[in-house]
Amino acid sequence: MTNKQYAALILLLIAAVLLISIGARSKVSTPKKDKEVKVNTQVSVKPHERPTFNEEDVPEEFGDLRFSFSRTEKNVVVITLDRALSYYFPYIMEELPDTKKDFEGFTYYPNTLSFGSNTIYGMPPCYGGYEYTPEMMNFRDDVSLKEKNNEALKVLPKLFSDNGYSVTVCDPPLANYEWTPDLSIFDGMKGVKAYNTISAYETDGGGEYDKFKSNYFVLDNLSTFTNNLSEKGAYISFDNEATHRYCYLEMPNYTIPESGYASHWGYNWTKTYSQDDIIHIYDGTAQQHYCVNAASLRALGEWFRTLRRLGVYDNTKIIIAADHGYCINTEENLNFGNTNTQYYNPLLLVKDYKASGEYKIDNTLMTNADVPTIATNGVIKNATNPYTGKVLKDQVDKSEVHVYRAFKWRIEENQGNTYGSVYYFKVRDNIFDMNNWGETRIDLGTTKKGSSK
Repeated sequence: MTNKQYAALILLLIAAVLLISIGARSKVSTPKKDKEVKVNTQVSVKPHERPTFNEEDVPEEFGDLRFSFSRTEKNVVVITLDRALSYYFPYIMEELPDTKKDFEGFTYYPNTLSFGSNTIYGMPPCYGGYEYTPEMMNFRDDVSLKEKNNEALKVLPKLFSDNGYSVTVCDPPLANYEWTPDLSIFDGMKGVKAYNTISAYETDGGGEYDKFKSNYFVLDNLSTFTNNLSEKGAYISFDNEATHRYCYLEMPNYTIPESGYASHWGYNWTKTYSQDDIIHIYDGTAQQHYCVNAASLRALGEWFRTLRRLGVYDNTKIIIAADHGYCINTEENLNFGNTNTQYYNPLLLVKDYKASGEYKIDNTLMTNADVPTIATNGVIKNATNPYTGKVLKDQVDKSEVHVYRAFKWRIEENQGNTYGSVYYFKVRDNIFDMNNWGETRIDLGTTKKGSSK
């Protein structure tokens, strides 16, 4: 072999060694396949939707907040929408067919009661169950309302954390009786992470439209901080006030107008559910409530698409509830005495595990205090309130629902151990039959058994 041949052979060996070295380094830097988010490429994605979770997409306003779901274990999501209106739901579904498809697997409970007409009365039952209705809060007159409210907010986080779930809580309403929730109530609770998201987006003004935007932006960004990387089941809850901050929005999809202003002139305020079920919304406040309810449901529906793409929709139970309704002047006569009963008819939607098909309607009498029992059913056996030692399902009693009659909604007006009024409505069975409504009083410190007059 000549000297030139030896030299060429040596150069070939050097080149081979270099190629092997480069290949080894590239293998080290390749992400592991089991950490990737799997995407169903057959699903069409709108431009503003994010088909995968990427850290660089997470708005900096949300810090380290992540909604991390498990692909194999059971997940539970509880969403409370302040003043979300049950009455409008089927009309919105018919008007927005894409959103209707997003809500496949859900059951809609129109025959649902709240226990009061304001957040301070309606939210504790949503999170804590029947031990935290105004009536039962008044019965425990040796404990402050603030402490009982905090208990209610912690019931489900502690239950799920104690049962091995990862727990993420956002915007717990009136935590520690502060308008901006005081997250310190969760201090010392192992495995529980708490965040305030509604205040993450600062708006220029203080009107209803600006407050709507600060809430809606959270719903519109849910997909950006959602992934499927949890190794254990997740419990996730969040409250949002977009449905409370009524304003006009841009038709036909109820979006924030680019100009910053949406006129209601020329809109079609005749809404159709079926050929025989048509409503005409004449009142301006009712029209604006319809707008923000439609926008909120559409945004949630887009998030549900993300859960489907991430492969976690089927193994996730989702509950959407409201603390109370509002007077929207429907064409039906739903007044009992001088009271519009729509104040006490909140939205309630439930999607169970592996539920599919077009959303269903169930006319069973429900209340928003059913949420904790629904959340734990089939997940935590004999779920027990960690603060009272009572089994949640054993406290359920809907033979006669006592709805609190009071409108003192400010924290500052409720600083004692009991709410001030002793007046209630008593309601049975079908809440839309005004013959099923009556009046009663329950003196402070007493239970409903034997105390009605």
